[in-house]
Amino acid sequence: MRRMAMLILGGAVAAAGVGCGSDSSIDYGVHTNDHGENPAMEKKVITVDSTERIEQNQQLGLTAEGTIKGKAPGILLRVIVQDVFETSFTDGTKAPPGMRVMAVEVQIVNAGSRVFNDSPAAGTTVVDAAGKKYTSLPGAVAVDGGEVFPNPFGLQPRDQRTALVPFVVPVGVNIKQVGFRVDKGGESGLWRVP
Repeated sequence: MRRMAMLILGGAVAAAGVGCGSDSSIDYGVHTNDHGENPAMEKKVITVDSTERIEQNQQLGLTAEGTIKGKAPGILLRVIVQDVFETSFTDGTKAPPGMRVMAVEVQIVNAGSRVFNDSPAAGTTVVDAAGKKYTSLPGAVAVDGGEVFPNPFGLQPRDQRTALVPFVVPVGVNIKQVGFRVDKGGESGLWRVP
């Protein structure tokens, strides 16, 4: 059964450990989506190209869109983690004993002025309930449920692409968060999987 994801995004996420080399420093803080209960959070939302931009770990609803800047000028992506689900390889690749195959479905829209050439798989991680981070599979594989992001990957301004990022994780591990970083030095998004 497919599960949807919630988004926590911003510079504080990078400081909280996403993409910083720490496997256990993930922010598990509780954040509210009800601005009436926490008016301070409402001040952290600003508008970028008619989409909401989230800062300081503000949480939005399911399949929320995050606008994430890259380090280089002109790199701006709108990212939605649409789904996280268990799948299987369809190209003859075998998962090691005691492991299972998971896929993260990601939609990326190039809202910037430059071509986005980084591989989405390289910037995507999943985090389990214990805070352990897993990186995506290297190289090209095929999985059931959809197309995997190609590598190399190029997305022209105003173009969009939805594809899968596959992972191999231990059997019994539940994926609780999905991280996405634009590039080294760029912003990070962190989606919470219910």
